[in-house]
Amino acid sequence: MSVQPASWQPFASDEARLEYLKDHKLTPKSAKAPKPLFYSGIDAEGTELCTAEGVVDDCTLVIKVGEEYHCIHPDYLAEMQKGTSVRRGTSTRSAAGKSPKSKATGIDFVAIDFETATGSYDSACSLGIAVVREMQVAETWYHLIQPPMNRYEEGNVRVHGITPAQTAGEQSLNALWPEISRYFDGNLIVAHNARFDVSVLRKSLSTSERIPNFKYADTLTMVRNVVPGRHGLDACCEYFGIVLKHHHNALDDALACANVAICCAKAAGCDSFSAYLRQERISRTDFHRKDNRFNRYAHKAVKLSEVTATVDQFDLTHPLYQKNVVFTGDLSIDRADAVQLAVNRGALVKSGVSGKTDFLVIGTHGQPENAPMSSKEKRARELQQEGKEIRLLSEEEFLKLVSN
Repeated sequence: MSVQPASWQPFASDEARLEYLKDHKLTPKSAKAPKPLFYSGIDAEGTELCTAEGVVDDCTLVIKVGEEYHCIHPDYLAEMQKGTSVRRGTSTRSAAGKSPKSKATGIDFVAIDFETATGSYDSACSLGIAVVREMQVAETWYHLIQPPMNRYEEGNVRVHGITPAQTAGEQSLNALWPEISRYFDGNLIVAHNARFDVSVLRKSLSTSERIPNFKYADTLTMVRNVVPGRHGLDACCEYFGIVLKHHHNALDDALACANVAICCAKAAGCDSFSAYLRQERISRTDFHRKDNRFNRYAHKAVKLSEVTATVDQFDLTHPLYQKNVVFTGDLSIDRADAVQLAVNRGALVKSGVSGKTDFLVIGTHGQPENAPMSSKEKRARELQQEGKEIRLLSEEEFLKLVSN
């Protein structure tokens, strides 16, 4: 089901449904009953009959396509009705066997958000998707996902509220992939702390070779020079006046991320998202980008004294605030970026492990499973045995921590 029941309101009566459809030009003004509606978007293989079920807000309609529910802007649904006529239960395909191109306008970007069951990237337990066309959220998709062995960690459950009982009967991301791959193929993917969500996608599928190449961008980059103070998704929504109903609900976070990106584009004076990307030179990364093994180590030389916070105020309750943090090993992100993320949370990043160290972030990107332990990790474990409270974090756990 692509729309959570708590996030939308069914039409109170058939009369209310008919009035809504007339107001949005989805049924003639003189009609005494709703005319048949057809959907030909990316959630359908061809052109399919759909029904209007309710609303999320004044500009988002909930439709039922087959047995699934989806959100769509009524203007885009109206556009799909032009020249459409099929029988119930059938779909229209071209002579080549492919679905006809949607009559809706092109996609600006697709915002995504994953929630995970554990601190590992391969434990996706829910995914929210928001499709943006012409600077408006036009469609959404949401699904619970069964993580490996349906195993959860208590800390993650406290964050998003998803439990093993809720995903016991759900499909894995591998099983869902044929349904959702079209959202990624050739589209710009946007996420808040995108490296985390892209890494979850990469690790939660059995092989990343199944994933079509796409470019992705990070709203953390977009808000850096726009939103003062904290840059968490909730803080950005508060700054822009965006309603974030349930933080850490994948669909609500994807919608919030989409609207943050739209607000950044409008704040830059752009009337299209493509113009915004060009004007602000927003970096976009290829999903299947190959790392250069000789340049991979260049990020290690970071002058910690030169890294200063790029936020105006800190969250004094954040676990990293005023804590001594040390990095070791190879990260999938630039070491300078990792240090900046920690500093922006109020952390005191140090170069070596000592009895005063609070966190050691251990990177293992590109390393074989039998790689030797770094001298920093050895020292941290020795201090742990001496009674020092040093917490060892994987890169996945660190990125999750700084994104909350």
